[in-house]
Amino acid sequence: MKRTSTPRRHRTAIAAALACAAALGTVATAAGAQAAAPQHTVKADTPYVMNHIGEEHADKGKAERKPESLVLSEFTSAGDLHWKQWDNKKAVATGDVTGMWCLDTCQDKPLKATITLSDPKSVHGKKVYSSFTVKLAGGNGAYDSVDLKGKQPLATS
Repeated sequence: MKRTSTPRRHRTAIAAALACAAALGTVATAAGAQAAAPQHTVKADTPYVMNHIGEEHADKGKAERKPESLVLSEFTSAGDLHWKQWDNKKAVATGDVTGMWCLDTCQDKPLKATITLSDPKSVHGKKVYSSFTVKLAGGNGAYDSVDLKGKQPLATS
C-alpha cells in the first residue's frame, strides 16, 4: 500500500472542503434567491375560475386558481399559463392558445397570447370570474373568431 504524504493529504482535504463550501454556497444562494423572489400567493377571498379541462370536469367544471391549462369556451383553450396577476378584480396570464378556429395552423404550434379573466360574481356561494379576453401576440391576423373579439362570457358552473 502506497502512503500519501501529509501535504498531499492536506491539499486533498482542503480541496474537498472547498468543493463542499462551493456546493453549500450554491444551495444557499439559490435558497436565498427563492426567498427573496416575490411570492405570488392567492388570498382566500379571491375568485376561482371554473375550468372544464379533462373528461371528469367537462360538464360541471372544477373551481381552480391559477391553473396551468384552461378551457375558455367550447372553441378555445389555453395552456402553459403563467399568471402575472390574480386578484379580486381580474387575473392575467400569458400562454399558448388553440381553438377550433385555427386547427389547421395552431394545433401543433399554439399561438402566444395574453388571457384576462374578469367580472367576478358569486355562483353557488363561490366567487368566480365570469368573463375572459384573449389578445394574440401580434394581433388576430386572419383568425376570425368571436373568442378573439373583446370580452366574452366564461362558464361559471
